[in-house]
Amino acid sequence: MTTTLERSMGVSGLVIHYVTSVVGVGILILPGHAAAEAGPLSLLAWALLILYSYPLALTFARLSAQYPSASGIACFVSTGIAPRAGRWVGAFLVLSLLIANPVLGLAASRYLLNMWDPNPSDLKVVVLGFAIMVGSVLFNLFGVKTSSFVQGAVLIALVTFLVVVMAIAMPSADSANLTPFAPHGWSSVGAALIVCFFGFIGWENAAPVAEEVVDPRRTFRKAIALAVFVIGFLYLTMAATIVLVVPPGAAEGSQITAFTTLLRIVSGETLARVGGIVAVVLLLLATNAWVLGTSRMVYSSARSGLLPAALTKVSARRNVPYVALLSLIAGYGVPVGLLVLTGSSEERLITATSAAFLLIFLVTFVAAHRLLTGRAARLCNIGVAIGAAAMLPFFGTSLIYAGVLMLLALAMVFRKNAAIQCCC
Repeated sequence: MTTTLERSMGVSGLVIHYVTSVVGVGILILPGHAAAEAGPLSLLAWALLILYSYPLALTFARLSAQYPSASGIACFVSTGIAPRAGRWVGAFLVLSLLIANPVLGLAASRYLLNMWDPNPSDLKVVVLGFAIMVGSVLFNLFGVKTSSFVQGAVLIALVTFLVVVMAIAMPSADSANLTPFAPHGWSSVGAALIVCFFGFIGWENAAPVAEEVVDPRRTFRKAIALAVFVIGFLYLTMAATIVLVVPPGAAEGSQITAFTTLLRIVSGETLARVGGIVAVVLLLLATNAWVLGTSRMVYSSARSGLLPAALTKVSARRNVPYVALLSLIAGYGVPVGLLVLTGSSEERLITATSAAFLLIFLVTFVAAHRLLTGRAARLCNIGVAIGAAAMLPFFGTSLIYAGVLMLLALAMVFRKNAAIQCCC
């Protein structure tokens, strides 16, 4: 057995990883949900976060290029603040990802079931969603090269389809849907920000695979510019299409599957079913990318001593941390099981995840202030830190869920010997 990962991901592979991590997370799940929270005002939330995403992604790209490690954020915090802080953030991030990842599988499940039943029960959605997560784990066992090739080929076709759908739908746009612009009051932009923020989780997802990136400094620099342009265009265009074409209240109760509602309005039931299939495939791609990143976080946490050493085993044939991957099945089972017990939907996981990642990003920006060199890099980092702090008041009770995860992460760290060092 080996515990060293191979550098095999180039610019195209990293761009694919970015796009599937970020766009796949939100473009089909969140626009309808954000519109339900704030109406046309949600477009302002999308625009603000798209502008924010460039310096955010640039900060993570600089850190990843300077400190390429499967530990990702945990390595940055460990190096910039202290090893124990790095272990805590690593544990916090792993717990947050275990809650965030199933959102994609559950959304894919909801889209799939929606083709036959417009109002599937939450139990059906959860059971099928968990099965999708298990399938993604098994797919990742084939390795990064196989996964990147499949994602690249399918992603090009799917993005093309999305652009065509938006082009077909826009002639049906009605400017009357923009009135009133803030139907729930201007303060509702805060609720929309919470929803939209989940869509921009994923920019940090390249950090855990940095050890597998060829020539990190050059590759990250080129990939980030292209990825930000593509992602920003797709997000804002889809959000505007939903707001302008789908009448207020038309997606009531099915905000997460607003994409098929859009297709149903402009082209009828047949194309809506085709769109549902496309949505499922795109969400599966995003799920695959997130499972890949999360498995590397589990692998690196085990390598640092925070988790059992057995999780560091890497397949000699496929060069993947297969034990870390398989452990995710049990990890995803916890939040999915809690949804079943409480009768909740994936929307509860969305807000909890957004709050947790906002806190994680703030700690990372503190570390980045000590690690990054150059005036431009430091100013960029200060800007994203101020932006993240300004969003905190909007998260309200969601911060309580994030606080619970923080305490669990602290418990994990303090159970370990204080001499354990983060492996960067």
